[in-house]
Amino acid sequence: MSDQPKKYLYLVTHGKESPERSASPFFLATTAALMDHESTMVFTITATSLLIKGVADNLHIKETGDSSTLQFFMDQAREAGVKFFVCAPSLDLNSCTMEDLIEVDGVVGGTALNEMALEADVVMTF
Repeated sequence: MSDQPKKYLYLVTHGKESPERSASPFFLATTAALMDHESTMVFTITATSLLIKGVADNLHIKETGDSSTLQFFMDQAREAGVKFFVCAPSLDLNSCTMEDLIEVDGVVGGTALNEMALEADVVMTF
């Protein structure tokens, strides 16, 4: 296995309607970043709803018992250096604007997303 850093791209498509699916991409992106790889997440379709201010604070991964909020996983990802991008068309789909979102590293459209995927060594979708 090469010691050279790899580029990991995580395409996230599920949002607050599926809290049980929301933590895994953050966990894996954080792991890649902690392994000194470039780790980027792109939020599209309903996943953009995860980036709306306040959502992650109130979204519990499990419905019962002691459950971490999504904010815990998002904070870990940010601390590890994971980059967050939002898909431009999904803003309208989720009836929000950039002002409604937490701080992200950028907005991408179809061309940029395809380029990111071509440049990545690993692409994972959720």
